[in-house]
Amino acid sequence: MSITFRRDLAELNAEFIGLAAEGLELGLAAPVQQRIAALDPPGRRVLAAVPFALFGLGFEEEGAWTTLLSPCVRDLEPGYIATRAPAERFALLALSTLRTCVRMASRSTSSWIGLPPATRRRLAALEIGLLPPVAACAAPRLRARRVLHETTWARLVDAVADGDERQLVILAALGRQWSIRRSLGIKPATAGAHAFRR
Repeated sequence: MSITFRRDLAELNAEFIGLAAEGLELGLAAPVQQRIAALDPPGRRVLAAVPFALFGLGFEEEGAWTTLLSPCVRDLEPGYIATRAPAERFALLALSTLRTCVRMASRSTSSWIGLPPATRRRLAALEIGLLPPVAACAAPRLRARRVLHETTWARLVDAVADGDERQLVILAALGRQWSIRRSLGIKPATAGAHAFRR
C-alpha cells in the first residue's frame, strides 16, 4: 500500500472513529463504543493507522451494491432531506476516496477495504456526479467492519489504550488478511475463543 493510500485510509478511519466517539449507531457494542470515545487523540491516531478499514458499507453484499450502483436508485426523490447527515457525509468521503483509489490501484485498495471484484469495477466506472445520491443511499449501511467481532474490537481498542504494540501488530495483520480474503470472495474465518491470545 502506498504512502498516499495509507494516509487516505487513516483519515477515513479517523473520521469513522470520530463518528463512533460521538455516539452514532454503527453496530458496535456499547462498551466498545464507550472505550473508543474514551481514547485520547494520540490513541485515536494509533487506532486509525491500522492497515485496513475499520468501517464498512456492506460491500460483501454484492447483490445490494449491484442495485445501489444501478441507474434505477441513483435519483433521490425531490425534497429529500438527510436523516443521517454525518453518515451520509462519511459515505460520500469514503466512496469518493475508494473510487479514486480503485482507479489508481485496484488490488491495493481491495486489500484494505475488502471490495469484491464486481463491485470494484462498478465503483470505478461510476460518474463523479452520481457519487452524492449513491452515498445517500449507502449511508444506512455504514457499520463497523463485520469481520471484526465484538471481542476483536474490544481487544483492538484495549491494545491501543494499553500501548500493547505486540497485540496491535497481530490484530493489524489479521484484519488485513480478512480484508484480502473478503476481496477475493473467501469467507473469513470466525475469530474463535483461542484467537488473539497474548
